[in-house]
Amino acid sequence: MSELRCFVGSYAELSYGIAILGIDTAKGSMRFLRVERGIERPSYLRVSGDRRFLYAACKRTEFADTGGGALAAYAIAEGGQLRFINAKPSYGGPPCYIMTDKDDKYVFAANYREGNGAIYALQQDGSISGEGQKIQHTGSGPHPERQTSAHMHCMEPDPDSKIVYAVDLGLDAVLAYALADGEKMLIRLPEADLHEALGAGPRHMIFNRSGSRAYVINELHCSVSVWNLEDPNNPDRMQTVDMLPAIWQDKENTAAAIKLSEDGRYLACSNRGHDSIIFYTIDAKSGLLSLNGRYPCAGSGPRDFAFVPGGKYVLVAHQWSDTVALHRYEEGSLVVEPTQILTLEQQPVCLKFFQ
Repeated sequence: MSELRCFVGSYAELSYGIAILGIDTAKGSMRFLRVERGIERPSYLRVSGDRRFLYAACKRTEFADTGGGALAAYAIAEGGQLRFINAKPSYGGPPCYIMTDKDDKYVFAANYREGNGAIYALQQDGSISGEGQKIQHTGSGPHPERQTSAHMHCMEPDPDSKIVYAVDLGLDAVLAYALADGEKMLIRLPEADLHEALGAGPRHMIFNRSGSRAYVINELHCSVSVWNLEDPNNPDRMQTVDMLPAIWQDKENTAAAIKLSEDGRYLACSNRGHDSIIFYTIDAKSGLLSLNGRYPCAGSGPRDFAFVPGGKYVLVAHQWSDTVALHRYEEGSLVVEPTQILTLEQQPVCLKFFQ
C-alpha cells in the first residue's frame, strides 16, 4: 500500500490550520508533510464519501456577525492541498462536530456551548448552500457544572440517512430528527429519542453497518451504551458497560472518541485522564460488548483516534501533550509501545484519512 494521507484538525489559529501527515503502513512510520494555513481552529473534520471535499467545523466565537462559529467547505487536490470553496455560520458557537449524510447531500453541525445544531444542503461542487436550518435544545441535567443547560456534542445520521440523531451531553439524551427534502430539512421525531442514565453525559454515537445497533459513548459516566434500533421508533437500551477499571473509578477522567474497526468486529473508545484506548468485541448476533482490554496510549488526553486503512495500525491524537502516536493494531488489541510519535502544534484533536 502506498503512503496514506491524514488530515489533523486542531485548535490552531489562522497562522497554523490543518496539518497533513503521511503514514507508511509497510514500515510502521509517519511523517509530517505540511500545514494548510488560513483555517481558524478547525476542531472537527469530515471528508466526503468520494474524497473530493473536506468540511471543517471552525471553533470560532464570531463569524459573519452571527455571534457563532463557521462551517467551511474545501476542495481536496492531489496530495491534500485545499482550495477554499465557501463558509456558512454554524448558528451557534463554537461548533464541535461536523458530519454529512451518506450521499453528501447535507452537512450537519453541533454547537456545544449553546446547545444547538445546524443543517445545510450541499451542492455538487461541494459548496454549502442556502440559509440552513437551526435546531435548538433546551433543558438541563443533574451535573452541577457540566449540565446546567443543553450541550449538543454530535449530530449523526443513521446508515440510511433517514434519521439524524443529535447527541446532547447536557440533557442525557439523544434527540431524533427525520431527514426530509424541503425547506424544513429536519423534523422532530421524539418517539425515536434515546435516553441515557441521569448524569451520563452522552458525547458521540456510531452505528453498526446495518443500523440495527447504535453505540453511545457517555463522557461523564465513562461508559458505552448499546441500543437496539431494529424498530427505530421503539429504541431499547440493551447494555451499558463501564470503560474504566475499578481502581480508577474515583479519579478524574472523561470519555472521548468511539470508533468501529474496519471489519466491524470490534469497538474502541478513548479515555482522557486514564489516557487509554479500550477495545471491546462485538457479539456477531446480539451486538453486545465484551471487554478485550485497556491499553495505555503514548500521550496525554486522547481526544480522537483512527483505525488506519488496511487494519494494521491505530493513530491517536493527544490534545494535552500535542502529539500523535502510531500504534500497531492486532485483532481487537493495541501494541502499547508506539512505532512512532510526532509532536504537532496547537492541540491535535481530530484525524481524518483522505488518501
